[in-house]
Amino acid sequence: LLLLLCNIVTEKLPMDKKLLIEYLNCRQVPLTGQEQMVSLHQRLCEAAPEFYLYLLADPFADLSHKREMLVNLIRLPAAHAITRQRIVEQLRVLPAEEALLVADVIRQRRINNRRARELGLQLLIGHEQFPQLAAARRQRVTLLLKHLLGERTWSSVRRFLAQPSEVGEKFLRRELLHYAPNSAIARETLCFLAGVPFNPTDPTLAKRMAAREQLERGEGLPRETLFGLRGIYHRDVPASRIRALSPSAKRSERQDGPLTRLYREALIQGLPSEQYTEKLWRGTEQAVASLPLVEGRLAVVLDLSASMASSGERAYHPIALALALVRLLQHRVTSVMLYQIGGSLLASEELLPRPQGVTDLATALLEAARSQPQAILLITDGYENVRQGDAASILQGLRLLGLTMPVYQLIPAFSRSEHLEQRHLGSDFILLPVQHEQGIREVLARLFLDYAAESISLVEAEQVQQLLLTR
Repeated sequence: LLLLLCNIVTEKLPMDKKLLIEYLNCRQVPLTGQEQMVSLHQRLCEAAPEFYLYLLADPFADLSHKREMLVNLIRLPAAHAITRQRIVEQLRVLPAEEALLVADVIRQRRINNRRARELGLQLLIGHEQFPQLAAARRQRVTLLLKHLLGERTWSSVRRFLAQPSEVGEKFLRRELLHYAPNSAIARETLCFLAGVPFNPTDPTLAKRMAAREQLERGEGLPRETLFGLRGIYHRDVPASRIRALSPSAKRSERQDGPLTRLYREALIQGLPSEQYTEKLWRGTEQAVASLPLVEGRLAVVLDLSASMASSGERAYHPIALALALVRLLQHRVTSVMLYQIGGSLLASEELLPRPQGVTDLATALLEAARSQPQAILLITDGYENVRQGDAASILQGLRLLGLTMPVYQLIPAFSRSEHLEQRHLGSDFILLPVQHEQGIREVLARLFLDYAAESISLVEAEQVQQLLLTR
């Protein structure tokens, strides 16, 4: 009771917004060797365990962060009021294989308390894709199960699966099968993992079993799985045959947001203005429907210079994404002042500018600062081709004058793998790579935190949660 009361009191206390900003700054960077990030996770969990729970489903966080979150939700007293069921529900928001990789931290850290055991078994055996996980990642799933149950209990499971009895049936139901939505399929999967002969009815398990006899019958299984079977049962099969049986997934068409797609289509194909304007309004209404309004004065420097056109498969992607982000900001920040660099026209709802001209970021930054906004956002690819380095010098000068508003450099990136270090205008600029217009959520969350007091309430933390995690 005392522990529960402490958690309730903790949730009602204000939270230092610096914790959230620190998290946003580091969530895409692996935790390996970063002790300060590990400490940050503990402090964040202790300050707001309910908020921390929902970060498990953060689509932009590195896997190592989600694993650390799970460890803290299991171990830290501040999170003990959060039920195992709620943690499992958040893990199931993730793709099945990612959830398995997150849960495997229980085995790797040798966590063996009851909370971890129940949580892990509920996630694994209760998962609707338990057979698929077992078929594709048999070794990892088996090792995790053995850790959760313990060697002695796992040996008993294997024995009772191989030699059915009334006592064994009660044991299996008590230890494992009561977690499963379909006990028959769960039994088959456990037999497969334990190496006990059985007649599979699940198609994925049947395919995996058939591939032991004839590799061709495993067509469609993950390439890693087929190579594992080849190494054990079919060593004479050439690697080229494996690649043919499990071809690399065809490169999927890029899934841009509706506004980005519309701007890019209009730039490439030249849509009629009536059709373009109508689609723009309709797309904007849908895009902002789930976004809360953020109070504040924001200055946006929009780079529409020639380099924003890009080329090849990236053609017009930077400018299209930039225009989409500006439109969303204009509809979800109460005051937005726009300063445009380059472009054939001034951007508006009726006119669609084409990228042209040079990138004079320094002059535009100075003009934006004169309006004394609460924050400045530069949307640019970072190729400063007029007096390179002047933007950084201008910002340094603004700091010397006592202007402390945050200045962000938002880069409309094509993929997360892009190396952006050389395109970062300077260390004083907060770098925000954005690959999709959904990235506007993090931008709005940061602006919300910039405008908030140093200590934010539980209600304000829930608003940040809505911005970051609602999809």
